[in-house]
Amino acid sequence: MAEPELERVRAVYRARDAAGARGRYSLLRPGELFMAQQRERSLLTLLREHVAAGLSELEILEVGCGRGLPLVDWLRWGARPENLAGIDLIESSLRHARELVPQARIAAASGGRLPFADARFDLVMQLTVFSSILEPEMRRAVAREMLRVTRPGGAVLWYDVRVANPANPDLVAMPRREIRALFPGCAVHLRGSTLAPPLARRLAPWSFLACALLSTLPMLRTHWAALIRKPRA
Repeated sequence: MAEPELERVRAVYRARDAAGARGRYSLLRPGELFMAQQRERSLLTLLREHVAAGLSELEILEVGCGRGLPLVDWLRWGARPENLAGIDLIESSLRHARELVPQARIAAASGGRLPFADARFDLVMQLTVFSSILEPEMRRAVAREMLRVTRPGGAVLWYDVRVANPANPDLVAMPRREIRALFPGCAVHLRGSTLAPPLARRLAPWSFLACALLSTLPMLRTHWAALIRKPRA
C-alpha cells in the first residue's frame, strides 16, 4: 500500500480511538450486540456451507486484526491459537492483540505487503478493511496479496460495507461487481448481512425481534458476507 494512503488510514483509526470509538462499538450496547450477532451468524453459515472440515487444523490469517478481538472469535469458532496469524497497521493495537492471543503470529504490516510465504494459509479473513481504503489500486494490491498467501482450494472470508455512508468520507462501499473483479477466477459466494446500523442502534434497545424482522428486507442489509474460493490449479 502506498505510504500516503497508509498514513491516511493510520490517522483515521488513531482519530477514532482518540474520540472514544471503541466505547461506541461496545457489545454492551444493544444495537452493537445485535449487529455483531448477525455478522457472526452470516460468517459461520458461510464456513459451514463451504468449509467441510472443522477449523482446528486450518491455518488462518486475519488481515486487520486490530486489538485481537477477531482472533478471539476464531478461537471461539474452533481454531487453534498456534494456527492463527494477524496483521495490522497500528502497533498500539497489536500490543493488545499479542496479550490476548500470545501464541498467534502477529505482525505490524500492511495488507498490500503481507510478510508471509505464498500459499501459506487455508483461510484469510478481512473485516471492513477494503471499505477503509479509498485508493482503488491499493484495494487491488491488498486483494492480490490475500490471494497470494491463500493455498489453492483455500478461501478468503469477507465482511464489508456494500452501502455508502454519506456522513463518512473515510469509507467507500464495496459493490458486488468490485468484489468479483478483485478476485478474478475465484468462486464468490455472497450474501447480504446486517441491518442498517442507524436502524439497529435505534430499535435494538426496544426489540431484537423488530430488528430481526426488518433484516429480512434485502434493501435494509448494508453489508456483504462472502466466501471467495481460490481455484485449486
